[in-house]
Amino acid sequence: MAKRSTLNRLPPFVALTWDMLNSQAYKVLIPSAAKALPFFLGKVKNIAYRDSRRYMTPFVFPYAEAGTLGFARKTFYRVICNLVAVGFIDPVERGGLRGVHGSYSRFKLSRRWEQYGMWGFEKKDWTKVIPRCPEWT
Repeated sequence: MAKRSTLNRLPPFVALTWDMLNSQAYKVLIPSAAKALPFFLGKVKNIAYRDSRRYMTPFVFPYAEAGTLGFARKTFYRVICNLVAVGFIDPVERGGLRGVHGSYSRFKLSRRWEQYGMWGFEKKDWTKVIPRCPEWT
């Protein structure tokens, strides 16, 4: 049998669909949030785009990692607030100061952005999420 050529394979990529790019939610994103969105979408790996498990899988995105991508801490905080507000990500739990006890903030991808600007849109606010505290024993 002939060996498959790896020269024609595409490199790994993150899918931003036309629905996402043309949505009202994407249009109101601040520029730094629009730049960060593919990095958030790429956090859920090895799950097909249309698979419902993609939106149930929690992931972490530490501020240190965002710093390596060129985001200042304050800018990254605004990015998270904006992406949660318009519905691209949902907070699972808010981490502690500098990842104490491994308590990074955890997120999941969301499809709330599809309803953004409509009457039934479910609003969420990142600043209202209570940080997880280590249990004192």
